[in-house]
Amino acid sequence: MLGDDDELHRLRRLRLLQCVLMVFMLLICVSSDYFLFQHVYLLDYKLLRHFVDSLAHGSVAFCCWAVFLLQTEKFSESGDSTLQLVRKCFLNGITASLLDIDHFIAAGALNLAKATHLHGRPFGHSVTFIIAVVWLVTRYSKKCQARKRRNRVSFIVVAWLSHQLRDGMRRGLWFWPFGSTPPINYFLYLFMEESLPFIMAKWWSKAPALTEMEKLELALQKVEEDMDGSDEEENNNDQEGARLLTMTTERPSSSENLIV
Repeated sequence: MLGDDDELHRLRRLRLLQCVLMVFMLLICVSSDYFLFQHVYLLDYKLLRHFVDSLAHGSVAFCCWAVFLLQTEKFSESGDSTLQLVRKCFLNGITASLLDIDHFIAAGALNLAKATHLHGRPFGHSVTFIIAVVWLVTRYSKKCQARKRRNRVSFIVVAWLSHQLRDGMRRGLWFWPFGSTPPINYFLYLFMEESLPFIMAKWWSKAPALTEMEKLELALQKVEEDMDGSDEEENNNDQEGARLLTMTTERPSSSENLIV
């Protein structure tokens, strides 16, 4: 357990890093949006434009998930190293960028021109799609501990909703089959992007750390692992004893052969 001074220092460090990430995320949103709004100058650089857009989606999701992890660290010390946390953030950023694969699926070809000139938005850019995936993740994670289950749901929501919010600034949020909202006000979009990790972290923190049943299951699992380990150790000892016994029985016979 950390002392009071160490705990205050840890929380202060988390808060400072969180502020840095929020400012960085804001800069990514503003700079990438400004770049992408230069349609006149980017007509001949469509590939660059789509690359910057995809990179911005991934970077925003990276920062969002980092803020989420820092928020959850206040409630629970995961024990993850800095490298492990960075890997989780990279995975979230990649997941956010990969959402654009649905353009190629809807186009039915690996052709950038066809993928970016669809008659409508592809299925993955619907908020309904996120709701469906969240339902599936929740359904198949019922046996998981509550916070672990909510962590998985938060991962999906942060990655894909941060992506859809950036798109919604231009085209609104699409709730299939009901239709789309009007384009999101730019300042409201920035506020929603910044608020997303805090909302999900707050929801995550409301889940019980461990229920009594989960504590009992973990205790039983630990006992079973200890028993398996002791059984394996006994088997190794028996094998070692048998090997030594074989060696001792072979030595007299070899000595008798020498005497003969």
